[in-house]
Amino acid sequence: MRLKLYSSIGQQLPNLVSLQADDLDFLPTVLVCPIRENVPETIVRSQFIWEGKSYTALCELTRPIRRQALRELGILDESSSRTVMGKFLRVLAI
Repeated sequence: MRLKLYSSIGQQLPNLVSLQADDLDFLPTVLVCPIRENVPETIVRSQFIWEGKSYTALCELTRPIRRQALRELGILDESSSRTVMGKFLRVLAI
């Protein structure tokens, strides 16, 4: 599993990471969480490095967003993707 990075603000820097499987591309929305630079990691926030910059996925702020509002910028590596998903699963009541 490798999570996609998106921009919803028209820049070359990502501000969202997808938490949804690619085979659900028929859905009108994508489940994403915002990412920010240089935010501390917590029990529900996961840090990762992408293109030499440190980002943090804010998994507690996950939400759906329309596909038309997204521009794909890249893909996270396997390890970072697993870590982000693990933090996201902490937010769910299971």
